[in-house]
Amino acid sequence: MSIYTELNDVTIDVSEYEEMQLTDYQKKKWRNRVIKKIRSRQLKLRKYAGIAALFILAAGISLSMGRVTFADIPFVGAKIEGFLARNEHTDYTPFKTQVGQAAENAFGKWTLNEVLVDNGQLLISSTFEPARGVKFHYKMHPQPTILMNGHALKHGSLQQSIKVNEAMFTIYNKLELQELPVGETIQFHITFDNLDNNIISEGVPVDQPWVFDIQVPTEQLAATRETIYLNQELSLGNSNFVRLTQMELSPISTILYYDWPEQANHIAFKLVTESGTEILPSEATISPDGSYNRYSPIDLKKERYYLVPFESSDNPHAKNPGKIPEQRIKVNP
Repeated sequence: MSIYTELNDVTIDVSEYEEMQLTDYQKKKWRNRVIKKIRSRQLKLRKYAGIAALFILAAGISLSMGRVTFADIPFVGAKIEGFLARNEHTDYTPFKTQVGQAAENAFGKWTLNEVLVDNGQLLISSTFEPARGVKFHYKMHPQPTILMNGHALKHGSLQQSIKVNEAMFTIYNKLELQELPVGETIQFHITFDNLDNNIISEGVPVDQPWVFDIQVPTEQLAATRETIYLNQELSLGNSNFVRLTQMELSPISTILYYDWPEQANHIAFKLVTESGTEILPSEATISPDGSYNRYSPIDLKKERYYLVPFESSDNPHAKNPGKIPEQRIKVNP
């Protein structure tokens, strides 16, 4: 790792420096200097454009299936931590796979930055640079097709596009993982073949997709993950039960799995500490096929936690929704 890569994560406290306003004369002088520098820079770029093109070819561009792929390009793009909305000091580097691969076609250049596998979820950070004439904006949400060890991921996903500038966008993707082989190196085949995953319109299909094949180790996740088996049933008073199965804790998130009866209202769970702090789920999926709540990471060594059920919303299909159990389920073993 070079010193320049390390400097990307350096936090500088600028509070000790006094902010000073420039005079109108100083602003004009700096503006003229910048204009001169830009013009000089443009001339140099034209001069060396041909040399740069030859250098890129020599660096190992591979042509395949009508697309250009740059393998293993060192790239520092937007970090997955930003998508998870954690504080600025959060660092999941030991759990992330930095890819740095890029693929290019007539629509533009796509760079796969980082991939992170966590409890029940796959997170991807990438960068899209549209080609000239290609219309793209932050309301467009490309969704990849992904094979994990040869099997398609078909469950829920979330996309987000963030404008960096007129020629660059950060793309975040999150997909649900059900059977995660923790402790193994996972093979992912990732294909972006549409610029907008829009259920209303047909989107913007791409005939020559951006394709990436990567390997993601999960040994670090396996070494730090803890599973708590609950196996507890909560009566709803209508001959139905909500059955808590297990919780999985990692340094990235906490997830609770439970079985929800279709005849009940939508029931979720909040985490409550011994001191009374409440933690609501950041994500909740309630389904007869399997329900879960996801929370921020917790530390069972520092404090005791309890699960408390609450009614998250009405279920229009429930004829007899039952009652929410007034219970606290201990989490700490």
